Amino acid sequence: FIKKITKNNKFKVVKYNHDIVAKQISLGKVFGRCVGRMEFGARSLGNRAIIADPRNLDIKKKINSMIKKRDFWMPFAPTILDKFAKKYLKNIEKFSSPHMSATYNTTKEGYNHLKASCHDADKTVRAQILEKKVNPIFYDLISSFQKRTGCGAFLNTSFNLHGYPIVQNLNDALFVLINSGLNGLITKNYIILKKNS
Repeated sequence: FIKKITKNNKFKVVKYNHDIVAKQISLGKVFGRCVGRMEFGARSLGNRAIIADPRNLDIKKKINSMIKKRDFWMPFAPTILDKFAKKYLKNIEKFSSPHMSATYNTTKEGYNHLKASCHDADKTVRAQILEKKVNPIFYDLISSFQKRTGCGAFLNTSFNLHGYPIVQNLNDALFVLINSGLNGLITKNYIILKKNS
């Protein structure tokens, strides 16, 4: 797979490193992530995900124009590190949400850090609260982003083109990368970056 990519002069391939991805996302880049086993269920939980900076409202428009083609009022959702959940979410009932299945009101700090993944009308989020033991590699990536930006979360939406199913494998992921405005693709061992993107 990687040999095929390196022959294409539209892409640059580098060894995977959390800090490279965190820096690119902090600069407004949007990545697809196809790593490990595919999730089962209704939500994107990080392994077949489009990830971006949740602080930047322009990211929502960018993702919708480049790949998702969703109605403007449909919110995206965040993945939040468990240690930031109390700072970002009003969780009076103390619900856990490992599968992005609960909706929360946000705190003032939470809204400022999650605004691109909040509902426009009421500033709520349908959050995945991520524990390290559940997905340590994804957790460490968000931690690297947090160290760089102070934000302990990603915008996280399902990795697919509008009207297509969720990507299953690297060939599906490459198809989406080529046929969308995504800036790059994260695999287990490599980062594939679009040149001039």
